[in-house]
Amino acid sequence: MSSSRKTIPGTLPTPPIVDMKNGTNGHTINGGSHDGSFHHNNHQYLTTNNYSIIPPCTHLTSVLETKAKDTLLITYKQAVCLSKPIKDNNIYTNKKDGTLVPISQLISKKNQALKCTDCSSSDLQNTFICLQCPHVGCCLLDQHAYSHYKLSSHMFAIDSSSGLLFCFHCGTYINHSELDNIREHVLYEEEDNDPDFNKSSEDDEDDENKYSLPNSMAIGGLKGFVNLGATCFMSSILQTFIHNPIIKYQFFNNDFHFFNCDKRNYTNIDEDTIIDENNACITCSMDNIFQLFYTSTSKEGFGMTNLLATAWYKNKSLAGFQEQDAHEFWQFILNEFHSDYERILQNSKGTFIKNETPHDLHSSHENCKCITHTTFSGKLQSSIKCLSCKAITTTVDPMVDLSLEINHLKNSIHSQQEIDLYDCLDLFTSEEKLDVKYTCRACGDRTKAIKSLKLKKLPPILSIQLKRFKHNSSNDTSSKIEDPVQIPLYLNMTKYCVEAESESESSSSTGEENMFYELFGLVCHIGSVNTGHYIVLIKNRQGEWFKFDDSIISLVSPEEVQKTNAYLLFYITHKI
Repeated sequence: MSSSRKTIPGTLPTPPIVDMKNGTNGHTINGGSHDGSFHHNNHQYLTTNNYSIIPPCTHLTSVLETKAKDTLLITYKQAVCLSKPIKDNNIYTNKKDGTLVPISQLISKKNQALKCTDCSSSDLQNTFICLQCPHVGCCLLDQHAYSHYKLSSHMFAIDSSSGLLFCFHCGTYINHSELDNIREHVLYEEEDNDPDFNKSSEDDEDDENKYSLPNSMAIGGLKGFVNLGATCFMSSILQTFIHNPIIKYQFFNNDFHFFNCDKRNYTNIDEDTIIDENNACITCSMDNIFQLFYTSTSKEGFGMTNLLATAWYKNKSLAGFQEQDAHEFWQFILNEFHSDYERILQNSKGTFIKNETPHDLHSSHENCKCITHTTFSGKLQSSIKCLSCKAITTTVDPMVDLSLEINHLKNSIHSQQEIDLYDCLDLFTSEEKLDVKYTCRACGDRTKAIKSLKLKKLPPILSIQLKRFKHNSSNDTSSKIEDPVQIPLYLNMTKYCVEAESESESSSSTGEENMFYELFGLVCHIGSVNTGHYIVLIKNRQGEWFKFDDSIISLVSPEEVQKTNAYLLFYITHKI
């Protein structure tokens, strides 16, 4: 492919012009113009083989060699169907009841579907449909299609005016024999009368027969996990991921991992495979769980054998059937999400994301786009005040959760009354005298100082651990703190955040509108330290609370939720 077909990043892509005389592909620059227009009336001069000479790029070839191939082809077909021109002389009927669908109604629906997600512009019908998520972007006005690629690393998009695939990383239009067959079949068949722009052919009927509508329980993710031997700590944590709206959205809409994970080539969720270094991937296992939970018509509990074996392989301390800590397993999953993302990032060697460097989970992760950091990442500010010169030194560190004390509140002023979560947060952010003398950076004196903690940046999902397990160093034993803590269903974090010094800082860090949270998940430990059991309470999108006790699911009241001795809490912000 000639380099003249390459589009400079940030400029407008122009569909390739095909030489009608000899069938060769010309330059993408149409008469030196970058207007990006490619009108449907050009199609009447094209034969079915005009675009077949456009080769695929290495990125498309690599994806088509993975198990993501079928998903890519189905998604491509749907996008091309949406791009198909509506012809005035055609009669369109509804596939369900055979009623006549007016041309004007179809045009209206098509124009609405092809509006830019960011600016709602139809961009003269020159929008790009992302192949990896529902985003539609303009390419003439504000170039939101290109901006979306830079922000999400979704490199493939379909030109809504031609049905051709565009690779933003290569900056050029690409094609493949299988894609070309789909595009020609959809765009150039004359017998299409379907309002959704699909051919009513045997192939389409076969595709439809592969799918069945999930029941209401599957749509809501109401499925339990079969206890495979002291695995309640796993199932409880997994339910908090499955019903986390932000993580759910990422698994269903962000296909960076799905398209690029080398482990996926070795994974078959339909068979019991032996987990080894070739296929051990927590993110792939979680992807399988999301797929089955939200599509399965079965009401039976799910056996997480794939994830269990993968977890055992990844972390030897999890192997076996002894009691484990749910919080430690949650941290393990977060580390794996991050590690899997970094592995793909490094394997790509800059192919998929430029100017991106690996991050450690607990180091600076300002630009990390992994599931862990985009969901749970916040900032904690530590302030030390010198009692000699009153100077304050601040340090900002990353955080993914808060660990709050319970035991220290027993001997405080709250000893005669119920403790609530705000009491724990008050203690966490209260001033504390340092036991050792502090060398002040301002005055240089070695003096007494006071330390305090505040939240500099709140995460989309606020995860809180209540420290219910205490290790006694004197006799090397552990004990459990059973003190009840009143849990608010809605949490105001305003007083625990760093006061913004300016309006701009407020909007970019912990703006007041982002300081209110709603409880959606709660993990509880029942019993003693060594012989306990984990359950989880989850709030669905209808506001109903459900208790998941392994494979048993029951409805509970909000009052019961608030009275539960929580161990882990999961709050979601009201504005993201």
